[in-house]
Amino acid sequence: MEFKYTNAIHRIRALKCRKKVIQGGTSAGKTIAILSVLISMAARNKLDVSVVSETIPHLRRGCIKDFQKIMESTKRWRDAHWNKSLLVYTFANGSTIEFFSAESEAKLRGARRNVLYVNEANNIDFNAYYQLAIRTSGDIFIDFNPTSEFWAHTEVLKEPDAELIILTYQDNDGLDEGIKKDIELAREKAKTSEFWANWWQVMGLGQI
Repeated sequence: MEFKYTNAIHRIRALKCRKKVIQGGTSAGKTIAILSVLISMAARNKLDVSVVSETIPHLRRGCIKDFQKIMESTKRWRDAHWNKSLLVYTFANGSTIEFFSAESEAKLRGARRNVLYVNEANNIDFNAYYQLAIRTSGDIFIDFNPTSEFWAHTEVLKEPDAELIILTYQDNDGLDEGIKKDIELAREKAKTSEFWANWWQVMGLGQI
């Protein structure tokens, strides 16, 4: 993987509020962008960062795999710093990035952290998120595909320290041209059926 500084990374870095709600369509590069920002934060200052998703298999297929690719492509990865059993990476400055699932009751109500990233948050219930949020002293990143309205809209975005951005495939400068063309085919198909109109609305435009 060749690392590329995308518009998605630029827009996420520009967010100012503590709770950063990142809504986006398919191939918008949300996960890569957020992980890139977290890695940069952890490399600059000593932080404890938690990355949480619905299950461990989901994390292994997504966030953990992407994290390792970014670290390797930016020449930061050190095998000795990765604890495979605990799923924790420790930086030279003492920062840690840990990965765990929302299924882990002990983790949800356990140690505190500086930064939290809830990946594909619409697959996690509000109570799990809230248990994590009240144990986080700093930034909270929340991302999802907008298949329907959920607690990020009805709870978090009503709070004064929250803001929303919407990313699409057009914010992902590193996207393969073939994938981009396939996504854009749906824009024409949207004129032919309700299924494709809805698909384009959610996955193409990043709208509910």
